[in-house]
Amino acid sequence: MIKNAFRNLLRHKRRTLLTFSILSVAIMYYIVIQGMLDGFEIESIKNFLSLETGHIKITSKEYNPETFEGRIPTYNEVENKLKSFPYVVGIAPRLKISGFLDNGIDEYPVIIVGIDPEKDATVFDLRKYVQKPLGPESIWIGTVIADRFKVKEGDILYLTFKGKKGSIVSKEFEIAGIIDAPSFVINNLQAFADLRTINEIGEFDGEISEISIKTANFNKVQQYKAEIEKALPDFSIKTWQEEGKDFLSISEAKKFSQNILLFFIILIGIIGTTNTLMIAVYERIREIGTLKAIGMRDYEVMKLFIIEGTLIGIAGSIGGVILGVIVNYLLVKYGIDWSPLLPKNMNFGYRVSGIIKNTWNLKSIWISLILGPVSTLVASYFPAKRAKKLLPAECLRWI
Repeated sequence: MIKNAFRNLLRHKRRTLLTFSILSVAIMYYIVIQGMLDGFEIESIKNFLSLETGHIKITSKEYNPETFEGRIPTYNEVENKLKSFPYVVGIAPRLKISGFLDNGIDEYPVIIVGIDPEKDATVFDLRKYVQKPLGPESIWIGTVIADRFKVKEGDILYLTFKGKKGSIVSKEFEIAGIIDAPSFVINNLQAFADLRTINEIGEFDGEISEISIKTANFNKVQQYKAEIEKALPDFSIKTWQEEGKDFLSISEAKKFSQNILLFFIILIGIIGTTNTLMIAVYERIREIGTLKAIGMRDYEVMKLFIIEGTLIGIAGSIGGVILGVIVNYLLVKYGIDWSPLLPKNMNFGYRVSGIIKNTWNLKSIWISLILGPVSTLVASYFPAKRAKKLLPAECLRWI
């Protein structure tokens, strides 16, 4: 029966090849898109952790992230407690306040982030985006801010903000670095300055806004959070998942798009196979009548068409997986430069920029190997049922 099914498919090579090709391309597309979306997500999480939040963030319970009010006055005490946890590998205090950058002509609203360069580097990777270290009299600014003022490293900008006692303070800083990072917030909204300098000129008395922690394993942050909460009951402890709800919600949307993609692949398999086999039924009506006249039973005719459909699905799946693996391998190795489609002044949620590489999604490969045969098996049922119902005499009279 399988041999006959093969022969029938080979007798109609053009139609078989067309259905096989459509199914293979759809499956290849599915594997490549899955690898691409996973690549975006993994890169985005990595950049979010290393540039914006760390693994765990600690603030006072009164902290307002909009106004930056509700600072922590007892940083040293908190730091000493955190150092007692063996899994805490980095601690970075940050002071955030609203302010302005200006060049004497124009001004630009920014979030001023006071950092301790040495401690900050134990949690964040900002340093790899700039050439010069941050000094007491210098600042780092995002690339969009630099473009706005048309400044370069070594130029001077004035930083203006309201101190703790309500007085407006302003100081000139040399631009030590222009950050071009995969983060909309950093590129567009933040200016980094030395924590001690900001504390001194703003008279914040050593207060800080938040403490970011890097742990030994970011997948265990829920466990770590519970332990830190016991040690610091008067503080708000949030994991990176709680801080990154915006782009994690994009991941949920990604799952929806994956399901849509799967639906269309199934649809392509069903429509292509149904069309191929239905045409085959009408082209081979006299042949079906002859087979039935010489003794082939109805269920055997039906089985023959179902096998033909399933064979197309198996071949299409294998072909699609091979093509998908080849294309995905190239994208895993070399990636795609998404810069033209990801302007730095637009917030896409994902923390990515430049060349993004695909990853391997083995689940999508397994699904592809199963999906093709199953969809064509379902699709071949109706043409096979039609062939089964034909009477031998009716078939032989068919012109």
